[in-house]
Amino acid sequence: MSSKNPWENDEKNSRKKGGLGNDFLFDFIEKVAKKIWNFGSTSSSGRNGDPSLKFSFPTVVIVVCVLYFGSGFYQVQHNQRGVVLRFGEWVRTVGPGLQYILPYPFETVFLQKVTTVNQIDVGSFFKNQQDESLMLTGDSNLANISFSVLWKIKDDGVEDYLFNAKAPEITVRAVAESAMREVVGQTPFTYVQTEGRGEIQNKVRETLQAVMDEYRMGIEIIRVELQRVEPPASVIDSFRDVERAQAEQQSEKNKAEAYDRETRARTRGLIAEKLNSGEAQKRSIIETARGATARFLSAYSQYKLAPDIVSKRLYIETMRDIYCDVNKIVIDSDVKSVPYLPLTELAKVKNDKAETEK
Repeated sequence: MSSKNPWENDEKNSRKKGGLGNDFLFDFIEKVAKKIWNFGSTSSSGRNGDPSLKFSFPTVVIVVCVLYFGSGFYQVQHNQRGVVLRFGEWVRTVGPGLQYILPYPFETVFLQKVTTVNQIDVGSFFKNQQDESLMLTGDSNLANISFSVLWKIKDDGVEDYLFNAKAPEITVRAVAESAMREVVGQTPFTYVQTEGRGEIQNKVRETLQAVMDEYRMGIEIIRVELQRVEPPASVIDSFRDVERAQAEQQSEKNKAEAYDRETRARTRGLIAEKLNSGEAQKRSIIETARGATARFLSAYSQYKLAPDIVSKRLYIETMRDIYCDVNKIVIDSDVKSVPYLPLTELAKVKNDKAETEK
């Protein structure tokens, strides 16, 4: 930062303080001293004069110097910073408390508040601000957008704020509007209007702060707040119709996706059930085959030891399995008197009698 005051050639700027030479200071002191001397001389020579009012010239000079240099004390409040200029050139910045500068015209001081939070409203819906509120979104829609910028002077940036920009508030407004247009121009309107507000505010604040730091403005951007995001009044009815259609479209889409998820889940369940049933059946068949194989191998090993006996046993067991549940009628051709023996009925009678005895 240049330590020279850039406004010292601007007659209208309130920060301009001219510098004068030492000759003016000495002439000024001499004139004041002579007036006091003359006052004392006149009073002492008058009719009612008091001799005690007569001053010597050195005494007058000392008193004037004390009063002059004592006028350099000043108080800096807790919410202020003092920027000291010496002959229009910045020399130091002082904090709160009792401070001292060389009296005018050697040094001057600007007391600047640094804790005040300032607010700039951009895009307010007044006639003279309608143009700056009209912005183009990323999906080629027009939107009326108003927002506020909250900022303050940095504690260590007072001299930057005073000397690096002639109209800081105008600069902040212009850069904030440009940053908002850039971010909104890359974002769909519905996202700006709904869930994207926080993200957009952060992006604009970061962009604005980066520009302020690059320009060395001595300004801290506290936050950016979107106030209102609406379509232009001439198309607001059509836009709301489009919003309703989009909402219905989204609703139908959600229903279709829910049905798709339900159908997929049910299908996956049926597939898993079929796979598990098939796997169980597969294991059952394999185990049954293994058991039959084991029985066959066991019978075959016995058959090899005694083929005749095993063959007869297998035959008897097979016939038993065949006839055990079959109604049988035995006819003896040699018996002439009883050609039919009802074995089934006899067996039934025998079983009933056994049950009765129990």
